[in-house]
Amino acid sequence: MGLFAELDLPCYLEPRLLRRYETLIKEHSLVNPSNAPGIKALANHTQTWSASQAAWRFFNNDHASFPMLCSPLLALAREAAATSSSRYLLVAHDWCRCNFARHNSKQDKLKLSHARDIGYELQASLLIDGLSGRPLSPLGLNLHTASGFYPCREVEPQPTESHLDELLSRIQWQESLNLDKSRVHVVDREGDSINHLRGLVNYRWLTRCKRDSTLLHDGKHQRVEQIARSVTTTLIGPVSIRGKEGFLFVGEAQVALQRKSEEHMSEERPKARLVVSLVTDEQGKELARWYLLSNVTEVPASELAQWYCWRWNIESWFKLLKSDGFQLEQWQQTSGAALFRRLLVSSMACTLAFRLFEDNGEEAEQLKTFLVRLSGRVTKRAKLVTLPSLLAGLYLFLQMQEVMNTYTAAELKELTRIASRFFGKLV
Repeated sequence: MGLFAELDLPCYLEPRLLRRYETLIKEHSLVNPSNAPGIKALANHTQTWSASQAAWRFFNNDHASFPMLCSPLLALAREAAATSSSRYLLVAHDWCRCNFARHNSKQDKLKLSHARDIGYELQASLLIDGLSGRPLSPLGLNLHTASGFYPCREVEPQPTESHLDELLSRIQWQESLNLDKSRVHVVDREGDSINHLRGLVNYRWLTRCKRDSTLLHDGKHQRVEQIARSVTTTLIGPVSIRGKEGFLFVGEAQVALQRKSEEHMSEERPKARLVVSLVTDEQGKELARWYLLSNVTEVPASELAQWYCWRWNIESWFKLLKSDGFQLEQWQQTSGAALFRRLLVSSMACTLAFRLFEDNGEEAEQLKTFLVRLSGRVTKRAKLVTLPSLLAGLYLFLQMQEVMNTYTAAELKELTRIASRFFGKLV
């Protein structure tokens, strides 16, 4: 029985491609070094060259369409939503530049910011538990190339749109997925656009706003920074941010979504909450200050501030895809479409690791402890289990399973005897 059948996940690829997809997911359950980011042969100890050829054919096969590759990810998101005890699920949205300036074989790269910043842009959404703050599953991926952008929900590349125009359509698609929980869309400061926020009036959202933006408060148009000075903040408690411990102070004010330049406009001005969030260390040094806007009215301001702190999960996921795990910017696929298929495979491997990371059951804790020990990684006392250590240990465990399934006990004993001639007693 294959991976998808065991986990009861839908995948509509033809059987041959389905088996290759399952194999590639296992072969991506690892942490790559930057100088060896390629596919690692795993199944039945096949030759590395033949495994690389099979992977190349899969990543360049148009029959492995993006919606088909994404369907198991969406099924895992629905499962996580159904089992979560939180009333709300957070959907963190962000953009990530992938620099491929030295990859001359990629012909569909685009200029991202300057002459040497050339490559692709990943547009991503991550589903986060609203109670624990832990990542659950990707909930939409796009790859922006010179040929357009590849969305996981479409077969063909789509015309290029601005960040916020594309985000608006992505949110509308996500709201149609019926995830069994209310969603709150969390966006960084780029989401501070009144016109686009008005377009989200029927959905729940939380965004950071710029300090010099203007909003309507107490009948006057004022800069966010001015409004914040009149807000009294109260100590909420300790909070962890970017690996540091601090104390969270929160206050709020009621505002309307209207810029000063729009004061003569007669259209409706949606109401919102301006939340001032301040994080300091024990000495009172400011670690972070955010001005947050939200139309969520059912939760206290402190919970909105905590939700925005958890947006950092998507940054950690980008780090895992790049320098801390999969080495995305070293991948050798020669087109955006092929690289995007590999990205979806890696996201599937990440999501399975998320499921284990999120599970606090006795058996899951036992497995996590074993995998971290097997990885050989040293972790912090305050954080004994990390996603990179789980993936590193998992790949070694999968290799152990392959060895036991491929070689007999007598063959392994003989190999141990031979190795002892060169390395001494191994155990």
